[in-house]
Amino acid sequence: MRRKPACTCFLALFPILAGTALGQSKAAPSTKPPSTSREQPQHDAPEPLPPTWIWLETAPITPYSILEPPPSPGQAAFDALIMDINVSKPDGLARADLAARLGAQLAALEPAPRKAITALFKAHEDLAAEVVFLLGDRDDIPAAYGVLQRLIDAHGERVAELAPLAAAIAAVYDRPGDRRINENTVSPIDPVELFGYYAGNERAMQISLRETPAPLLTYLASATGSVAELDWARQRYARDKNIGNRYKEISYDTRAFRETDAQKRVTASGAYTLESIRQNGGVCADQAYFAETVGKAVGVPACYVRGRSGDASHAWVGFVEQSGRRALRWNFSAGRYKEFEDTQGKVVDPQTGDSVPDAYLSIEAYSASLTPEQRRESIALADAARRAASLAWARGGDGSVTPDLTARQLNLLEAALRRDAGNLDGWILARNIVASPTATLEQKERWTQAVDRLAGNSSPDFAMEILTPVFAAVADPAARAHLWDWAAGRFASRPDLAARARLEQVRTLVEQGRKPEAVGAAKAVFDAFPEVGPPAIESLDLAARLLSDEGRGQEVVKLYEQAFRRLRQPQRMAKIFLVQTSWYQVGSRYAAALEASGDNRTASDVRRRLDR
Repeated sequence: MRRKPACTCFLALFPILAGTALGQSKAAPSTKPPSTSREQPQHDAPEPLPPTWIWLETAPITPYSILEPPPSPGQAAFDALIMDINVSKPDGLARADLAARLGAQLAALEPAPRKAITALFKAHEDLAAEVVFLLGDRDDIPAAYGVLQRLIDAHGERVAELAPLAAAIAAVYDRPGDRRINENTVSPIDPVELFGYYAGNERAMQISLRETPAPLLTYLASATGSVAELDWARQRYARDKNIGNRYKEISYDTRAFRETDAQKRVTASGAYTLESIRQNGGVCADQAYFAETVGKAVGVPACYVRGRSGDASHAWVGFVEQSGRRALRWNFSAGRYKEFEDTQGKVVDPQTGDSVPDAYLSIEAYSASLTPEQRRESIALADAARRAASLAWARGGDGSVTPDLTARQLNLLEAALRRDAGNLDGWILARNIVASPTATLEQKERWTQAVDRLAGNSSPDFAMEILTPVFAAVADPAARAHLWDWAAGRFASRPDLAARARLEQVRTLVEQGRKPEAVGAAKAVFDAFPEVGPPAIESLDLAARLLSDEGRGQEVVKLYEQAFRRLRQPQRMAKIFLVQTSWYQVGSRYAAALEASGDNRTASDVRRRLDR
């Protein structure tokens, strides 16, 4: 039976997004937040693209900025629609947003590349839409368009035919860089060669390079190694529908894992390639990299996932698979040992380089079952919510950020997420707005219920990531503690998430000046979740700091001694892996506490045990 929330503000059910949690287009009824927009049909707006093309012919070069875009005709049309929008039927909004984004992005280019790109985009509007709706304020816009121009020069019309793939490659290769797989380095493939590989083998790819959303295809565009390696993998695994099998295919290099001075066979071979990994084996990082790259070779978006439990870090693979005629989903089970089933996985976003929860990818996959028009309209509504704040700020400065503006933004974002529940940027923008001081408690309640309905069961990591800043924004420590108590109960089946919630409760006790209670609560977090890794160790460190502040150094020694005894010593492993374990980290803290107390003899015994 699910534990009831401790805070009564979560007792009311909120039906937002019901029926769209899996990216379905059918919207369920909901109670809408207050809105300043008029719910009535709009007049036909003039076509915004032709004047934008004309404006771009002579527009000055303007650095790309999402907050201060140049005054293009498309931007003017978009702003006019925002002022009087019917969120139920936002006619023309996506086209106006397309024109606005085109103006802002192409204005950042030098005259010659701008002219060439403009000509191509005029002829191929779908390509224009794929590119401009994917690129954002984190991208190097001139560099991305430079990559796109290289693709066009080399592959001509094929770039327009495979528009989502071309957009993905442009977004990933604006800032290319090498990648480390433990002690080995792999390099990105030249973007022109990579596009040529996929274009030349399009029929052999397992998913559509024409219909799959560009954000998913960034996990193809991030392929590393060489085209020769991709060919090698495609020839062997083109018909394999379960990329997870490739993880288990790589034999584990047990000696390298256990012996500190042992070098992996694949590293000693001097060739870190797919063929060499298959021949020589490796550790989990190599298994994950092999499976990931094989997936990309056969047209399956795939990624390298890393997580941490109490014993060690581990790497496994994530890959996209069919979950219906049009729907796709991420599978993160291959190589994810039992000890890591309830551990949050982290993935490097190929477009931004950020380390993000694997749950973000799961949410974005909801978009795959939708039409491009649905996805673009969702993006446009989210852009409208962001732009509404910029326009209000330009008019009134600090005084413009009001609850009414917040309500209007959330109304637009609710409409955006009804159309596409996989609009990750929309969710993150909503999270940031709800966490702001102008958001009311009612708005926090409504969006907490929305997140819980969307992801509480299917993707608790995502729910926790979205809710954490919302809870942190609650000013009253007691109310905040109740919210974290609710979260600990709601995610009780995930020890790592429950431990994070309990640790936040401890921090609210400290904030309230209830330090003795906080020490006991921090100890309780470790006692309840000793094997979850960072949250457990952080709770110990917090308790130790509180005790030290009160001059109770001997209790700090006792705290770490008891914790060290509770943790089981890992089986034999190399030092590089051992130092990541909770056993080693708590032991090191215990030894340091002994040294601080003057007990160097016992400290030396502990350190010898750690270094065996």
